[in-house]
Amino acid sequence: MKKHFTCHHGLAKPRGCGHVAVGGFSRLFPKLDSLAVSEIDAAALGGPGGLMHDFDGASPDIDIPAGYIFFAQFVDHDVTLDTGSKLRGAPLDAKAVSGLGNVRSASLDLDCVYGFGPEGSPHLYNGARPGEMAVGEGGRDLPRSPGGVALIGDPRNDENIFVSQMQLLFHRFHNRLLVERVHQTDGARGFDRFEAAQEEARFHYQWLVLFDFLKRLCDPEVWRFAVGRLLDHAAGFPLCYGLDAHGKLPMPVEFSAAAYRVGHTLVRSRYAVNDAHPDVELFDERFGATGFSALPAGLEVDWKYMLALEPHHRPRMCKAVDPLFADELQNLPVVGSNNPDDRALAFRNLLRGNALGLPSGQDVAKALAAAGYPIAPVDLALPTLPGWWRVERADRASALTCQTPLFYYLMRESEVVHQGRRYGPTGSAILMEVFGGMLRLCGGTFLNHPHWAPDACVARKADGSVQDAELAALVDDPDYYPFELADLARFTLG
Repeated sequence: MKKHFTCHHGLAKPRGCGHVAVGGFSRLFPKLDSLAVSEIDAAALGGPGGLMHDFDGASPDIDIPAGYIFFAQFVDHDVTLDTGSKLRGAPLDAKAVSGLGNVRSASLDLDCVYGFGPEGSPHLYNGARPGEMAVGEGGRDLPRSPGGVALIGDPRNDENIFVSQMQLLFHRFHNRLLVERVHQTDGARGFDRFEAAQEEARFHYQWLVLFDFLKRLCDPEVWRFAVGRLLDHAAGFPLCYGLDAHGKLPMPVEFSAAAYRVGHTLVRSRYAVNDAHPDVELFDERFGATGFSALPAGLEVDWKYMLALEPHHRPRMCKAVDPLFADELQNLPVVGSNNPDDRALAFRNLLRGNALGLPSGQDVAKALAAAGYPIAPVDLALPTLPGWWRVERADRASALTCQTPLFYYLMRESEVVHQGRRYGPTGSAILMEVFGGMLRLCGGTFLNHPHWAPDACVARKADGSVQDAELAALVDDPDYYPFELADLARFTLG
């Protein structure tokens, strides 16, 4: 007989969703003035044919596997969902921003996977095998309704095949932990085992965010500074971010509408999916690659093309962190507007930053430096950029060199300081401040369990070796990755 978790019919809070604390948005620096960005400015910079349009894919690769792009998208959908702000409109002040609701919990808790738990979101779970996440037939696709709609915690994680398959990877990761790594004790109940697997999945995920993803992406000096304070409980951290008046973590718009959106520049227009499909456009409808439907036969992602799973197979790498957007992102396929500018993601990001009242990049850099981050002034040298004449036509070129939109500033800073190989200091500080704040201020994180370390079976390398997770080496050795995303994929799929 099938076992089912007890349903409380709304009379009590269902077990498994105690982590959910849906909050709001905020400004990291509410006293800084907003920078007005007109549509003319935004189009000259980020519209189709604008300064940010990488027509021919000339932007170089960097030494970060492309799988981290879709891991980053997955993380984004785990911590932020703004359904209240508008693309256009007068800039919101700090009070208005705080009134926006964040439909995700800003806590790295994998609510995009677990929803409200087996009792609150039973459609996400395998009713025949208590404690397991639901997966599609054969484990090749997400679970779906008869109409093809993915049954997942956040529908955005089905918007392209790569993030859809990343979501599936974490469903399967939970299930493998439950079956192989959570010990069955005499009398243990199914829900207890589910919670143990859930906690292990979250801790491994949080470790990857801090010691793998952010370490690869961030300015090394800023990353070491932030991690050093984060691991020292006597040190004050975060420096600017904190709980709101209701005791919840808000989502800073400097992060959600600027710093994290810089990740869009890592994207290429084309990727290999597997051996049979080595060159697929990101939004190629012939292959159903726009998502939101059942995965077509033969389009399962072979992660060796996206992550360093095999020693002798080099995966596709990320595009440089620079102010250039792939052609595919400057011509989005599904936008309900006849304005061609509205189909350009860079343009939309600039307008959204304006609507949310973001400060200039220069002002944010100064504020973070004043808070203690190791950030030096940077000359963006904007007039030297090829095509700057397009911005001059907007009659705002001189003003933009002194007060640059935060989103554009962060990308150009990365290009100037690190030649696009990683985020610049200001962007890195925003990422570390917010992600570090989540890990420090939320109770359910691995940092609050000082003796926890990644499971040796999960962290096993391709050659079978296991590296000790030594904190000193993690902080000081830039090439030390005892547990990385490829290891999680290898464990899950092996």
